[in-house]
Amino acid sequence: MMTKSAHQSDIPYPIIKEAAEWLTRVHEEPLSRSEQDALDRWCAQSVLHQQAWQRAEQIAGTFRDIPSNIGMQVLDRPQSIDRRQFTKQLIALLTVAPTAVAAYHFLPWQGLTADYKTAKGEQQTVRLADGSMLMLNTDSAVDVTFNQQHRLINLHRGEIYIVTAHDPLQKPFYVDTKEGRLQALGTKFVVRKDDETNYLAVIESAVEISPKDNVQQQTIIKAGEQAVFNSMNILQQSALDENANAWINGVIYADNMPLPQFIDLLKRYRTGVIRCDESCSTVSISGVFQLNNPDEILRVLEKTRPINITWRTQYWATITKTSDS
Repeated sequence: MMTKSAHQSDIPYPIIKEAAEWLTRVHEEPLSRSEQDALDRWCAQSVLHQQAWQRAEQIAGTFRDIPSNIGMQVLDRPQSIDRRQFTKQLIALLTVAPTAVAAYHFLPWQGLTADYKTAKGEQQTVRLADGSMLMLNTDSAVDVTFNQQHRLINLHRGEIYIVTAHDPLQKPFYVDTKEGRLQALGTKFVVRKDDETNYLAVIESAVEISPKDNVQQQTIIKAGEQAVFNSMNILQQSALDENANAWINGVIYADNMPLPQFIDLLKRYRTGVIRCDESCSTVSISGVFQLNNPDEILRVLEKTRPINITWRTQYWATITKTSDS
């Protein structure tokens, strides 16, 4: 006999359906700030909403744990198949939650994978065919195409660090995003894809930016510089903030950083919801924090800063400033 802990029949179907729709949306592409706020409000409606989203996150995590020779991260890019069918399949999983292998055979997701990818909280370093080094930060996905014409990395989401190798045939090394193309000019650099903009940090040599819809805006960013661009323009160009790329060394570096800003950064490495009360805006954070245990970071902050953390579930935390601070 199946118990309530083994299925989700105690969660009303409309909530299950909405959770499936949200999970589909989350895995199509990164949520904007307004969309993330809307998801937070949805989760906050009731304990049942929180339980439904916790189940959705568990399902997403289950597929990330499938060995690569079985299915890899099968929840990537659901727009590649019929969206309605995809959501229906998720509803079935949220209701019954079969094992990972059974679900793998149940859903038509085989092959919907990027060449290299990481889940939230993961990092991966890859040595490419030409000897170049590619490091993926949390929740990132890329395709790699090396041929006789060029060396190309297509960044679908997330953040990467690249150290290019010398090519005897002098084939160009590109990084493509939806917003444009970057050409490495013998270099070490970081690229991050945000909602509608990209961030570039050049650590060594130089990188040329070519916005997709305005190639006349080609701009060379030199070592010690960083830039933000969209499909039309270079929006910002400034001196390199080396602390922003501390993730390469597996840490977050904060220097008098407002707590809400720090938590926004930490969210990228942790599954679930972390909410900051408005009172937290006056709390600042300084220090170096290891990224391999986000929950430990939260525990340290609660012990050392004037805040309280309330856990509704393992995946839902609310941070408030202590009243006597």
